[in-house]
Amino acid sequence: MLDVFDIKGIIHFGIAGNTNNSMSIGDVTIPNRVAHTGIWDWVNPNSTVDPADVAQLDIGSYNVPKGSGINLLGHIGNNKEQFYSVSGEPNVAERLLWAKITPHWLRLASGLEGIKLEQCVNSSLCLPEKPKLVVGLRASTANIFVDNAAYRDFLFQQFGVSSADMESAAVVLTSLSNGFPVIVIRGLSDLAGNQQGDNAWSKFGSLAALNSVKAVLGFISKLPHARSATN
Repeated sequence: MLDVFDIKGIIHFGIAGNTNNSMSIGDVTIPNRVAHTGIWDWVNPNSTVDPADVAQLDIGSYNVPKGSGINLLGHIGNNKEQFYSVSGEPNVAERLLWAKITPHWLRLASGLEGIKLEQCVNSSLCLPEKPKLVVGLRASTANIFVDNAAYRDFLFQQFGVSSADMESAAVVLTSLSNGFPVIVIRGLSDLAGNQQGDNAWSKFGSLAALNSVKAVLGFISKLPHARSATN
């Protein structure tokens, strides 16, 4: 799309798992940066993780085999992303952990805090509190659907992220590497494994998606070209 169409920037939106206990299902997060938390070095139990890795995880702490054996998956360490930018040296990668959202778009989005979001899926299924929109937290992306309380805590403690999804980092990195403004808007659909019983996504995924769309429309209305078009 960036190569073929006359695009001014990318507004990426959808749903995500909630990894921050101060946030709730139905809330909308507009992060100020995104990390790819799925780039792992795997080493066996008798080896050590590269000290340059930004986070380390002992598989045995999350998945202990039955009986007296050890978990042969061993350890993993998280690498930084290789980032190629139009503003950098051609064909030379920059080591990058956090891909930052475009600052002036983030400032525009800050005006959305206080927006009215939906609290009920229908007349018989409602959230206990009114959802809120928060700008400026951190987000994570990996190729997994997080539904594990221990791993959820690991993401929050090691990276300080408030949401986990499967797409945002790729979209942000692609936009920034080509010099286009980008913003991420995510409705929180579940607790990423911190719940009792079934994952809440099946009940509240549609509500989280609707609230993210409300935020997207609110953000579009704040863009300069949108205001001039309506005047």
